[in-house]
Amino acid sequence: MVTWEYKVVPVKTQIHSNHFEGGSKPVMEDIQNDLNSLGKEGWELVSVQDISLQDGRRFTVAYLKRQKGTE
Repeated sequence: MVTWEYKVVPVKTQIHSNHFEGGSKPVMEDIQNDLNSLGKEGWELVSVQDISLQDGRRFTVAYLKRQKGTE
């Protein structure tokens, strides 16, 4: 029987318009690099969720899984 382990990680999604000025790269490239690193560890992205708290704060989390025993 296959068993899974799960990981929930915050995603840095703050992108300002000035990231596109002056040749700097947007934060999205950092997210892609982070997900690729997790993929090399065997993690598979299952879902992404935007969360809004009652106090107005917002953030995004990514849900990942991998087969248990994979490291």
